[in-house]
Amino acid sequence: MAKLEEDEGAERGFNVVPNEGEDDKPFVMPSTLQMSNPEMWVYAKPNILKNGRTTHLPPEEPANMPEGEEFDPEEAKRQLEKADPYEKLLKSITEDASVATGQKFKQSTWSVRICGDKMEYRHQNAAITAPQSNAVVVARSLVWPGSYTFFFNGKVQQIYLGNGHKFSNERKSFPVNPPMVLGDPDEYDDGPEPTPLEEPVQDPVDAGEDDEDNDGEDDE
Repeated sequence: MAKLEEDEGAERGFNVVPNEGEDDKPFVMPSTLQMSNPEMWVYAKPNILKNGRTTHLPPEEPANMPEGEEFDPEEAKRQLEKADPYEKLLKSITEDASVATGQKFKQSTWSVRICGDKMEYRHQNAAITAPQSNAVVVARSLVWPGSYTFFFNGKVQQIYLGNGHKFSNERKSFPVNPPMVLGDPDEYDDGPEPTPLEEPVQDPVDAGEDDEDNDGEDDE
């Protein structure tokens, strides 16, 4: 699906370009069942370095440089790339080091699964000889949680739903304790219905007081 093309101006000396095959041997897209094998998956994009970028920044001369020594930017760059090396392009995902998920447990950095109907069918167009499938191959990264790559009948799509942090069994990017939960507000006392469906029954004592008040107003 891709191949390396030499480019002197590129940071890594190569670029990844689509593999269209040769004139006498055109490229044949692998089937869905073939892509369910982890050995079929490679890295077509540069890896993310410790600085959060895909390339190293030009090294700067340290402020506490000893007297009599000259700063060599080329050597500083080599030391920087040695401490945080570039991963080779089109490297197989099976060549990654295992991820430690516990004190004694390790597993592969990628989980490749095929979902749906695995049966292969012949295309209704006789000119298309590649087998068709309704299944989808899902490659899930365990190093970057939330990174998914999908393969469906020769089409590849990627999606990332994460917080930008790599998986680490030692460091956690979230707080240990949840925030304090606020208490429920005080409830109001129930009062009389402001718009009752029926006229409320009045207390006789209150009714007598109302009559006296009305008589007094009439006398005036």
